[in-house]
Amino acid sequence: MFDQNREQGFTLIEIIAVLILIGILGAVVFSRITSTAEVDLRVRAEQVKGHIRYAQMRAMNTTSATTGCNAPVGMAAAAGRYYMFINCNTVNQVVLPGAESSAGIDLPGGSAFPTFSFDTWGRPYANDNGTGTSTSINISIGGEPITITQNTGYVP
Repeated sequence: MFDQNREQGFTLIEIIAVLILIGILGAVVFSRITSTAEVDLRVRAEQVKGHIRYAQMRAMNTTSATTGCNAPVGMAAAAGRYYMFINCNTVNQVVLPGAESSAGIDLPGGSAFPTFSFDTWGRPYANDNGTGTSTSINISIGGEPITITQNTGYVP
């Protein structure tokens, strides 16, 4: 026979289990639809900063073998790739850490990468031979700004 005293509905455990499942599914769906492009761009900018610091360190630990070359190590870009060069000559390309060859590393679209060099004190110059005065260098990696500070070469 039909029991009229028994109440109909869900138990508290059933409701909690359903809420947990909905939360897990929501987290999976959210992680799939969010873009990682911004994170990838910041990672690329940090990679470029590391290469700039590496070039500066190499400059401070070397002396130029070329007469008239005040900045033995520098960086430049060509054909959508950036690379490191030595002895004030952008043709003397050196392999950067993580690069497959001296041809350089790909730049993301919308990047502005000027030619610059470091003298043996680590000061940045807006040319390939370290002449003139040290200056701040502004670089843009896909819209992510990087500044090399004048006189110190500090890359925040």
